[in-house]
Amino acid sequence: MGKLQELLSRNVESELIPSTLYGVLIDSVRAELVGTQVVALRFGPNDIKGSSIDVCLNTANSIAVMQIAEGAEFPKQQAAAETFNLKPLKYGMDIGITKEMVEDSQFAVVEWNIREAGYQMARKLDSLIMAQIEAGDTAASNTVSGSTAVTLANVSSAVLALRANNYRPDYMIVSPQVEDDLHNIDTFHEADKLGSREVFETGRIGRIMGMTVLVSSQVTSSYAYVVDSKHALCLAEKRPVTIEQYKQENADYVGIAVSARWIARYLRAAANCVITST
Repeated sequence: MGKLQELLSRNVESELIPSTLYGVLIDSVRAELVGTQVVALRFGPNDIKGSSIDVCLNTANSIAVMQIAEGAEFPKQQAAAETFNLKPLKYGMDIGITKEMVEDSQFAVVEWNIREAGYQMARKLDSLIMAQIEAGDTAASNTVSGSTAVTLANVSSAVLALRANNYRPDYMIVSPQVEDDLHNIDTFHEADKLGSREVFETGRIGRIMGMTVLVSSQVTSSYAYVVDSKHALCLAEKRPVTIEQYKQENADYVGIAVSARWIARYLRAAANCVITST
């Protein structure tokens, strides 16, 4: 008898049940978080004193060095700043365990549902992050338009878009369709020998123009994202993935509430660039 089965059979109100379920859940959550690899700032619950947090960024080149005539007064300068607010939103689901499931020993079904919940929480967080790469790209007008396939020239243009604004692109995140385009670029294929098991564990499929290349199905189909991970994105997490148990006496039902409070946002818009193809 497994630990989860033993706990549910013995006492469905045991305090050990949520921690046991959480262990199953979090294993799945951690498996698919490709997007968090490129988050520059991550604010946790202790950083967010109320329901939101203000993020203050200095404005580049807002003070200037000026030539001063002999005996003249020094010109007064003051750096400008941009402030925006992050207010995490709640996401979650309810997983039900009925008394009949306990009596009929359907524990594999319970565990499968918990693992699926973990994957879906991870998938949601990834989608929030990826959407903000596109939002930053739109705000900065950095989009590189390709044709039927992403080419080295497209990648070079995206790198230029970032470097022209003094950013240093270090990650390229591609959809599976663009991954296929890259497979057909000889210089990329020969340099990195695609097919490593690493792609299944981390999403990394090689390097191109000094950037680590990640593949994710969360990227819009036929798109590729180029980012400077030190400046591109931020994430506020008021509540990490949490699991809580409750019981409905009149329904022979034990509920498992899985929730988190997140918000992602682009940090500096021009540190994000999207390459589109058809």
